[in-house]
Amino acid sequence: MKKFIYTTMGLMALCLASCMETDNYDAPDSRIYGKVIDKTTGENFITDQGGFSIRVWEKSWSDQPQPIDLAVKQDGTYNNNKMFGGIYDMLPNNGPFWPADTIKGCRVDGSLHQNFVVTPYLHITDVTSRLEGTQLYLSCKLKAPVTEGLPMVKEIRPFVSLTQYCGVNNRINEYFNDELRVNINKPYTSIVDPVTGKSQTYDLPPLTLKSGRTFYVRIGANVNSPSQAYNYSPVIEVEVP
Repeated sequence: MKKFIYTTMGLMALCLASCMETDNYDAPDSRIYGKVIDKTTGENFITDQGGFSIRVWEKSWSDQPQPIDLAVKQDGTYNNNKMFGGIYDMLPNNGPFWPADTIKGCRVDGSLHQNFVVTPYLHITDVTSRLEGTQLYLSCKLKAPVTEGLPMVKEIRPFVSLTQYCGVNNRINEYFNDELRVNINKPYTSIVDPVTGKSQTYDLPPLTLKSGRTFYVRIGANVNSPSQAYNYSPVIEVEVP
């Protein structure tokens, strides 16, 4: 009986020692960074903070790895310096743009700078803003870089924030309601001028802002794509007297 007890205790001690062994794997210290570029303008893609991601798959050890999403910032850049070195496939993912090609076999060894070029579904153009007292009036037009096969245009709506980060992920909720949007739900070809290729002018319902505050405002529009993500106008700063 004593022999059995000693043997059991020995096995438990061995197991405990094994569990306490130091993890000798190096912490991830490689960097992947770059920017997403609007093919039609050559400028950084206008988005919301975390509006979409760069999806990566490490192919060094598996043919079917789990994806990792690297958030894209509002200025169209992305950066992650806690990656393991290895071979990655990379793809701009779940954004308001036409599907992009996966870039395969990207080698990460310390640092990798990788840009992407995408074509947005929509551009928001001819934006006007007018403040009358505490009422903000916004208007815009839409233009699609590619019309063939474009999903149905869904809506236009305002986004309001107390910081420069403004969009569906960074907003004041009271302004994100259907009463303040323009509901379209029409094919793009039915809302555009055949000569200019631009839509009619859309006047958004007025926004009532609080006096004595500074707000950051932009317009977003989307199509009925799988992502339902918004294309945005630039952010404007509105000081309410």
